[in-house]
Amino acid sequence: MNPKITNIEKRLQTILTEFKSVIVAYSGGVDSSYLMDIANETLGSKSLAVMSFSPSVAEDDRNDAINLAKNKNWNYKIINTLEMEDENYVKNDISRCFFCKHELYGKLIDLSNQLGFEWVLNGSNLDDKGDYRPGMNAAKLHKVRSPLIEAEFTKEDIRYYAKKRNLRSWDRPASPCLSSRLPYGTMVTAEALTMVGKSEQFLKSIDFPIVRVRHYGEKALIEIPKDKFTNFNSKIDSITRELNNFGYKTVELDPVGFRSGSLNHKAGIKNS
Repeated sequence: MNPKITNIEKRLQTILTEFKSVIVAYSGGVDSSYLMDIANETLGSKSLAVMSFSPSVAEDDRNDAINLAKNKNWNYKIINTLEMEDENYVKNDISRCFFCKHELYGKLIDLSNQLGFEWVLNGSNLDDKGDYRPGMNAAKLHKVRSPLIEAEFTKEDIRYYAKKRNLRSWDRPASPCLSSRLPYGTMVTAEALTMVGKSEQFLKSIDFPIVRVRHYGEKALIEIPKDKFTNFNSKIDSITRELNNFGYKTVELDPVGFRSGSLNHKAGIKNS
């Protein structure tokens, strides 16, 4: 076994022990799933996974997160966040993610005070520090800790240990909130998020597990890996009919293919 990985997991366990009791901001993704699993192992009932649901969370992501928490017998709680009521979030400028996380972390800090938990944690890792993530500023504002960064975990490290722990999310593709499919400046509405969510759920169900439906009003611009292009083109008629039912009049395949954060690149936002 890689001695580095052995050492960092021990370091993470030491950090969690020092925290004494924690709420983990849990989404069902590999980072927060791994963090919650080791927090549960280390702290038991002094750890709590909290899932925040809102229109920007895809239905299949919600279900997967709940099922994993139940399967692992974690302590968990579901809350609703109200970022859709914040005009700063809805106007969807480049700081949108900050206002989303500000709402989330504020709710989690309040919950930690009510229930007597010492710390609120997120699943950020070292790779996140090189990306454009205004939500990390919200974490700093609310003094949310990132123990995976403190223990020096990369994404690769997390996937390695998540697989070792038989977490079903170990190889799960990143699944950012549905609002990230709307170009900056396009107002976030429940209708648009529903269109995106239903479209992506359908495409995943017909063998496109990695997909982004970029929302341009009545046009859906589909991003998938290039090795899936032939399969997509063979199904284009049925895909178009289904997405028409969800509200899109036009369906196009992005010729560049899938790439994370493509709307950031188009907006001229560079990773820090």
